[in-house]
Parts: sequence; C-alpha cells; structure tokens
Amino acid sequence: MRRIARTLALVFAALLGIVLAASAVLLATALYALRAAPGDWSVRAAAGPLEISLSVPALIRVATHPLGIRLLDGQSITTAYGMLSARAGARPATLIVRCAPCRVDSRLLAAEPLHVAEIEASIEHGESNQLHGELRAGRVRATWQGRLALQSADIELKLADVPVADLVALFGTAVPEAARARIEGRAGAVVRLALPSRRYAIEPRLDGLAVEGLGTEALLAASPAPTCARLPRGRRAAAPFGPWLPKAVIAAEDQRFFEHAGYDLAEMAAAWSSELPAGGERRRGASTISQQLAKLLYTGDERSAARKVRELLYAAELDGTLGKARVLQLYLSVAPWGDGQCGGEAAALHYFGKHAAALDAAEAVWLASLLRNPEAELERSARGVDLGRLTTIAGAMRPMSRIRREDLQYELGTWTPPPVVEARRALRAPAS
Repeated sequence: MRRIARTLALVFAALLGIVLAASAVLLATALYALRAAPGDWSVRAAAGPLEISLSVPALIRVATHPLGIRLLDGQSITTAYGMLSARAGARPATLIVRCAPCRVDSRLLAAEPLHVAEIEASIEHGESNQLHGELRAGRVRATWQGRLALQSADIELKLADVPVADLVALFGTAVPEAARARIEGRAGAVVRLALPSRRYAIEPRLDGLAVEGLGTEALLAASPAPTCARLPRGRRAAAPFGPWLPKAVIAAEDQRFFEHAGYDLAEMAAAWSSELPAGGERRRGASTISQQLAKLLYTGDERSAARKVRELLYAAELDGTLGKARVLQLYLSVAPWGDGQCGGEAAALHYFGKHAAALDAAEAVWLASLLRNPEAELERSARGVDLGRLTTIAGAMRPMSRIRREDLQYELGTWTPPPVVEARRALRAPAS
C-alpha cells in the first residue's frame, strides 16, 4: 500500500508539474501574443515578478472575441471608480460593462469626484477593426463607433438630444444651482476622440435653453461692487461709458453679443477642441460677455466642466432677465483691466486720467485689447503695442462705417500706450 501510495503521489506530482508547466507556457504564450510592439498603444501589467507592456488594441480584440466574452461573462472587480461588472450582450460578440455606483474623478469635470448611480457601456467588435456600441448614464443615452489600429483608436460618440436638466443632473452637487433652478431646453453633442493622444473635438447642440430661479433679477436695480479694487471716493463704477468703450469691448470679446441668448454655440464648438487653429494661436475661449459676467459675479474661474455648466446657466438667466443693455453695463462696471483696476471707469481714470465717457476710439480699442488677459497684455504693451490685435478690434467695431474703421486702423499704426504703460517699460529697462 505504501508503494502504491508513493507511486500515486509521484504520478500526481508529475501531473501537477505538467499542468503548471503547461499553464506557465499558456500564460507566457498569451502574454507574448498580447505584448505591445514599439510604438503601439500600450498599458503596463504585472503578473507576479513579471512586468510586461501589453497592447491595448490586442486586449480589446480578446475581450470582444466570443471566447473572451464567455470568460468575462459574470465577472466583477472592485476598482477606484467603483464596482465594475461584465456580462455578455443579447447579440453575439457584444460585451456590456457596468459601473454601479460609479465614481468619476477628473479635475476636467469637477473639482470633487462625481458620483453617478450607474454607467453602462456596450462594445461590439465588428469587421475590419470597427467597434461600436452604446453608452448610458442616468437618463442620458449615446451611441458610439470607432476604428481600432495598432497605435490608436478613433472614436465618435453621438449624444442623443435630451433635456438639459438631465445632463446637468449628472454633475450632482458640483452644480448646486440645479437644485433650485428651472431649466428648459434640449441638448446633444457629437464628440470625436483620439486615443491615446486624447485629442478631441466637441460639436454641441442646444435648443431653447431658458433658466429661472437663480436670483439674477436682483441685478436689475442693484449694481455689484468691483472686487479687484476700490474706486476713489465719490467715483461710481457704473458711470456712463461713452460711445467708444462699449463698441470696442463687444468687438474684442463678443462680436455676436446682440444676436445670441447669452451663449454662442459657434464659439463653443471652436473652443471645445484640443486642436489649435491655423496659425497656432487659440481663439478667444467660447465665453460670451454674459458668461464672463456670470464668472465674475457667481462662479469664479475654476477650470472644470461643472463650472462652465454653472456659468452657462447663469448666462442664460442673465440675458433673459436683465436684457443686453444691462448685461453690458454690468460687465463694463466690474470687468478686470489689470493693475488692480475693475470697471471701465476706473481703468479710464487710471490709464488715461479721464472718464470712460471721454475716451477716444483708439484709447477704447487699447483698453478693450487688455480684457483677454489683462496682466499679460499690459506686459506685452510695455514691450510694444500689439498692432495686429488693435487693428483687428478696430475692424470689427459696429456700428461704424468702413471708412471710419479704416481711418481708425491707420491711426492705431502710430498710436503709443499711455504713460502708465511707458512707466512699466522704464522700470524693466536695464540700468546703463
């Protein structure tokens, strides 16, 4: 019996060794098949002491193969984003991945992580490396399709038109205004994304946006005080601005100011892209004068999608409640103009020693040119006037005749900055 037991033990150990060796060979073969070649889109993975760079396209192909789907069906894993579970779809070669509850932690979306009850995505690998599927988050639905290559994937996602309120709800407490605002309108988008480079472009659709309940009607009678400087005693932030400064500011910041409803979809589409336009310089960033006023008075300038959503809601209500003339007056009263100056009246007094209503056209154009980035533009003016920007603003001023605009552009060719800016230049000049 002992001899038989010893023989069985040896046989079992041999079989176990064969199984382990075969498993190791299979694992090594699988890892070898999934390994990334130089230049491929890859991710690092560890298996015990072994660390290898795996091809992301190869992993996607395996996961969406019928055998891979069968192996993943019913599996789940706890991640930093939440519980991820996989199951086979109703159609062959379809994998469905569900995250519930889901934690989305991205500073691009919000300062704090977003908590979504459920996000579900399907992925189906078709012919010629074509991928497609659906995405669902709350009441928001989207379809997507993509093309898989060794080094990248190009994806196009089409967000179905849904109530704007449903989209805003995805941001939860990151957009606290949604709890008290009445939001109407529908929205959708087409999103194009390249991975792993993360190049993107967004084409938004927005129809009938109207917002009530945020309290902006209080600004009909009250004028907010500038936050970046105190005016001299007896001076008013909302003093008359004259004929030139409003024209120049609209030309510089929001040329369709009198045409849109607080937001400009054409500007938004141009700005919501990671690609620079021809010439390499990004256009002004999508924000209308109404949105800039909302940022100055309500939302601050945090760089996140949630803050932009809040800004959009306030801008729509500001335009609907106050009207264009009052929005423009308030913006000119509180906008920062560099050197600690807020409001057009304070800026005119600081730089030119005169009231805003007394500015001439060239002075107004130069002041408007500062609004894009006041401190940076002041530093640039200290080195020399940005004539290209000044003539562009002058050429866009309305209502003005073409001849008057051309005369102004010619005048700007020999125009020099005010003494305050010249003093900056003197301070930065090297000692002789």
